[in-house]
Amino acid sequence: MRNRILYIFMIPFFLMIFVFRCGESIEDPDPPERPLWVEKSAPTDTIESGIRPYNDDNGILLEWHPNLEEDISGYKLYRTSKDIENKFALIADINAFKISGADTFFIDDLVQLNTDYFYYLKAYDQAENKSDPSDTIRYRLIEKAEPLKPLGTINNHTPEFEWYDFTNVTYEYVIRVESFSPREVVWISRIIRRDYTGFFLEISYNSDGSAILNSLESETMYQWCIKSISLVDNRNFDIGGSISNWGYFTIE
Repeated sequence: MRNRILYIFMIPFFLMIFVFRCGESIEDPDPPERPLWVEKSAPTDTIESGIRPYNDDNGILLEWHPNLEEDISGYKLYRTSKDIENKFALIADINAFKISGADTFFIDDLVQLNTDYFYYLKAYDQAENKSDPSDTIRYRLIEKAEPLKPLGTINNHTPEFEWYDFTNVTYEYVIRVESFSPREVVWISRIIRRDYTGFFLEISYNSDGSAILNSLESETMYQWCIKSISLVDNRNFDIGGSISNWGYFTIE
């Protein structure tokens, strides 16, 4: 009698094993779509996007669109340096559930200056299916320029912007001036470097006539930075450069 009772209780257990194994055999075989990088912005675009240098530290910021599959689990980011023919290594496994917003991003701060880095992504789902690799993108980080003036409180409504750059690899700069609050772009200008003999460079506000304001306003805080460009692609978009830290000033 006891054996019959044991047998009756074991039947559901074996059914559970059978159902579980059947489930394994019919799990989703389809991999996610290959990830798409966010389109890179031009150096003088008001809104920056795509792969670019990071303002606050020495790093490369990468940005891509989230996959739309309901069972997406994460992204694997691969990198190689110096030459695209080198072997790529996995540098980050990014959990999709911890990512918010329309785009996803990663800051690679384990990079060396004056070195070409190449990246691609693979998406994977909850069944561990991996997508085909994304396109490969690249960037080379260089030394930041240093904003010198204007800083602090000034009384000139059309100030001279001066910065320091001791490198000899930068051949173009983009100066960006914004009001601090509300944050709005006031002036963006792309400048060709014509003199490599000196390390101090300067330009007058609105010297190209492209600024939104002819002169800056009193009792307003502004911030400004310099993007250094050392290498461009066939669209004249930067694939080598840096962005300085922000400089802040207020006009009396």
